[in-house]
Amino acid sequence: MSSETSRLLNTFVPPRPRPWLIKSLIPVNRWLNLYGIPGLRDLPGLRELPGIRGLCDIRQIHIPAADHQRLQHSLSGQAAVFVTPNHPEFFCDWMLDKEIAARYAPLTANWATHDVVNGMGRWGQRFWLANNLIAQIPGATDAAVAHSVQLASTGTPVLLHPEGGVHWHADHIHPLFPGAAKMALHTAAAGNRPVLIQPVIWKLTFLRDESEALECSMAAAEQQLRLASGAGLALPQRLARLYHAVLDHRCRQLGLAAPAGDDYLARQQQLLQQLLDALAGFGRFDGTPAQQATQLQAAIRQTEKQGQVLDLATRRRRNELARILRDPLPHYPAHWQQEQLAECLQRLRCEYLAWGSWRNRLHKLLPQPVGGRCAHIRAPAAIDIRAVLAEAPATDADTLTGRLQQQMQHTLDGLNAEIEHQRSVPQYANPFTAASND
Repeated sequence: MSSETSRLLNTFVPPRPRPWLIKSLIPVNRWLNLYGIPGLRDLPGLRELPGIRGLCDIRQIHIPAADHQRLQHSLSGQAAVFVTPNHPEFFCDWMLDKEIAARYAPLTANWATHDVVNGMGRWGQRFWLANNLIAQIPGATDAAVAHSVQLASTGTPVLLHPEGGVHWHADHIHPLFPGAAKMALHTAAAGNRPVLIQPVIWKLTFLRDESEALECSMAAAEQQLRLASGAGLALPQRLARLYHAVLDHRCRQLGLAAPAGDDYLARQQQLLQQLLDALAGFGRFDGTPAQQATQLQAAIRQTEKQGQVLDLATRRRRNELARILRDPLPHYPAHWQQEQLAECLQRLRCEYLAWGSWRNRLHKLLPQPVGGRCAHIRAPAAIDIRAVLAEAPATDADTLTGRLQQQMQHTLDGLNAEIEHQRSVPQYANPFTAASND
């Protein structure tokens, strides 16, 4: 990377929103990314052409009246608001962010990685800054925080995903970063305007049986891995077979022995232990393997800060360590629906199979679902920061973040229960539990 490119990537530039551009892109987002063209988007062959089926294949958006009214109130411009949606999948979440903004506050500012805002050259940067994107520069967020606090204080909502990266797990709110809480507390200290954190939760469900499309997607992954066809296996077992094959491939790439056994999670724990041993030069630590891995990650980061350059094998092993720690499979329930199968397949394709062809690389950037979906959106009561501080003046960002996570998970659990009560769909046994492998 040239010094000029590095400087552009890592330099914060305040957004320069262009209302005419933002508003003109609303119908483009609805056509290209969400809805596609009704009547044509389900025709075989034609539906695969760009612009016919929305990239996110969202056919319906459902926001109950009470949630609609809460969003209207929170995003009316009367309060300083930090909007915190859940982040179950890549790209589609951004497009739903844009749709919510289009309905309630089109000029909402959105936090995004510096790779997007600054990493596409000067013309790309100008476009994203004109769309009111705030660049999050790792290790140097002070300018972005200060700009966000100032912007929220004027009544412009600021949206950021507190889970950070995508885990491809729609039923669990993963540990939150405290950025929204910190900015809300700073905003409350800086002025007299009401300050809110407005959680937003969504769950995406298929509108019809997508088992045939899931089979086709699994067959494509099998071909990439040069596996014999798994046709005839039940969908969960076919998915688990893919995961085992990818784990073996990961071990070969890392120069490690493939763990034995039929239990995928147990095999992955064996791989974790091999990684801890292989990276022991950075230190050995106490606790569970996961705790040791977390401490090891910190030790590796510290050596990098001190100027040590990691070789390719060490970087690969460090990255694999991070993937295992982020793996949501241990959080999955005993009984699945097709949505769980689909998100596990998407995680596999985006995190482990994004190599070998331009189609795979494109899918990593623009992952397309296997079928049309409904976005069920909920907005629980906003957290009133001034009310919280009046009741408990010593409330800090960590306490506030814990409260936010509990509220988001409670809302998501309630939404899942509501959806399950409303529809009858096929149920599958969790293919990654010991019981299902017996």
